[in-house]
Amino acid sequence: MSIPRRVLTFILSLSVLAIFLLNFAAMIIITLSGAMSGTTVPFYVIAIPFVFVDMLSPHFEIYWLALLVIVISIVLIFILKDFIFWTKDMAKKELPKNSERFAVFTELIVLLISFTYLSYFISMAVTNSSQPFGNPTSGVPTNYLLLTLLHAPVWEEFVYRGILLGIPLYLISYRKKLPWYRAIVGGKFGINGVSITILIISAFFFGSAHLISWEPAKFPSAFVAGLVLGYLFLRYGIYMSIAGHFIIDFMGSYSYINSPFWGAMVVISSLIMIVWFAAGFPYYWYYLRDMFYIGGRKTDYYAQPFFNNPQYQNYYQQQYQNQQNYVLGYKIICPNCGYDQHRVLPDGRFQCLRCGTIFYYKK
Repeated sequence: MSIPRRVLTFILSLSVLAIFLLNFAAMIIITLSGAMSGTTVPFYVIAIPFVFVDMLSPHFEIYWLALLVIVISIVLIFILKDFIFWTKDMAKKELPKNSERFAVFTELIVLLISFTYLSYFISMAVTNSSQPFGNPTSGVPTNYLLLTLLHAPVWEEFVYRGILLGIPLYLISYRKKLPWYRAIVGGKFGINGVSITILIISAFFFGSAHLISWEPAKFPSAFVAGLVLGYLFLRYGIYMSIAGHFIIDFMGSYSYINSPFWGAMVVISSLIMIVWFAAGFPYYWYYLRDMFYIGGRKTDYYAQPFFNNPQYQNYYQQQYQNQQNYVLGYKIICPNCGYDQHRVLPDGRFQCLRCGTIFYYKK
């Protein structure tokens, strides 16, 4: 990651964390005020053409609401930990894995918001409508709407990332490679042909779910949201996809808090979204370049040093010179999952035999 990109990402990471903390504070205030009480909770699995919708009785709503608050609170702890790692190590030449998480999270959330705004403006021009995505919240009772804004980040991540992405991928490729709970909580999945295929399918289902109450113009942004949140689930875990979903959805709650402070936060958060819209454009290039190796650029993934001390050279010659995972005194480590077995591709890159990540070795 270049210095200008790292500086931009760090500045944006401060705003991402600020929005998450504002959402969290709004959640606590709204929960304690009882503004979400007295309504049914929708449980749904919408994967066109299959649609299932059921409602939890208001008698149990308080228990589900408490569970949602607990889950978001746990997510906050993990997000704060990732942010601390990021700020502590951002000046290092090479970012450790724990430190890169919040940087990637920031970039992808900003990119997602930017794409959502871009698709909105394009749809507005094409449809000649001021609301090309539709307005499914019109006429919805406030308590139901607020509960839905909190319910969706947890429930939809469990369904579309856990059930429709994590479980199939685990059963197909990872039963003997990862512990069983990874199927639901995510994290440590490799990005390869199988995972990308299932990710695209789950993102399609996530996008199609929005066709029930939104206009068709909403589908592209919802589909990309499914890709982004699914990627965060695969690489880092469901807590990150919940955090991203919570940031996007619960900002709509501010306007229902009758307070001058929260009225000002509505304006400030809107300004931050405009900044994210503009700042997202460089990330289009960064990620498209990395995905397709535009211009022949090599990835930032390199082998990690195993030993450089000359006293080990004879030992290396005797023990490891015939093993393909040792090259010139370096142990080739997959930058994605840490595995040390690989195959050499014709163009000189290495492919991890566990997760399929392709990377370069640098002397």
